[in-house]
Amino acid sequence: MISKQLKIMIFIDNSNIFKGFKKYNIKADYEKLKSIITGNRNLKGIFLYEGIVYPISNEKKKWYNDLNKKSGYTIKASFDKTIKHKTIEKKVDVKIAIDLISNAYENNYDIAILISGDGDFLPVIKKLKQLNKKFEIWAFRYSLANTIKEEVESNSLFYLDDILNDLKLV
Repeated sequence: MISKQLKIMIFIDNSNIFKGFKKYNIKADYEKLKSIITGNRNLKGIFLYEGIVYPISNEKKKWYNDLNKKSGYTIKASFDKTIKHKTIEKKVDVKIAIDLISNAYENNYDIAILISGDGDFLPVIKKLKQLNKKFEIWAFRYSLANTIKEEVESNSLFYLDDILNDLKLV
């Protein structure tokens, strides 16, 4: 009997994990990130959410374009507000939450993979549980909210710290 390959969708809160890569002084290879997390599962979509401030640098435009064309990432950008030289991220968590829940209702995945340790996702995780949807959380140990840690089974929790060496851009 042939086993059904699990369908996954990956949702990346890039602002959240970028801070971790910066903290550990790692320039991460997002193709390797996708490959490690996907494993032998059937990737149905990978989405990178990020707040951006205008003007967007040519380097950032090229990075987005390469992620999309070479690696199949769908970039979901929100435009950040800058007030008195301080940038305030807008709508990123809400977009991720909507996409996680709407794709659950549409049965687009067997397992949702959220790459973020942000405690704001607790209601989303609870809703996925109510819908009997499987999910994984990938985050840095230092930035994983305690509320998430308490809510998620340990076999659904993975740490980016454990794969940092594998993610280095060469």
